[in-house]
Amino acid sequence: MKKLLIAVLVITSVFAAGQGNMMPSFSDFDLNKDGQITKVEFNDAHQKRMQSKADDGRMMRNVGNAPSFSDMDTDANGLIGSEEFKIHQLTNRRGSGKGMRFGQGMGR
Repeated sequence: MKKLLIAVLVITSVFAAGQGNMMPSFSDFDLNKDGQITKVEFNDAHQKRMQSKADDGRMMRNVGNAPSFSDMDTDANGLIGSEEFKIHQLTNRRGSGKGMRFGQGMGR
């Protein structure tokens, strides 16, 4: 019984830690809900996320590696559309810095 309780606690802790690192959604950045993210919205949402993490006492690792607005605005029109956002999320690992791709982690 004791081993089962410990296993449940470990699994719950791992799951809870993983939930805190979830990638943001398009709607997290589209603050006025018009279907586009402006540079102001991007910066405001990023600042809000960082403040929330700080308020929760979470470590701020790799903050300097966070993507910039221009990294995501691939067509350089001054707006990030939902497709640009989705493509960026699919090709970049959360919190792993620029250029990291799925399957290119640190290995064993």
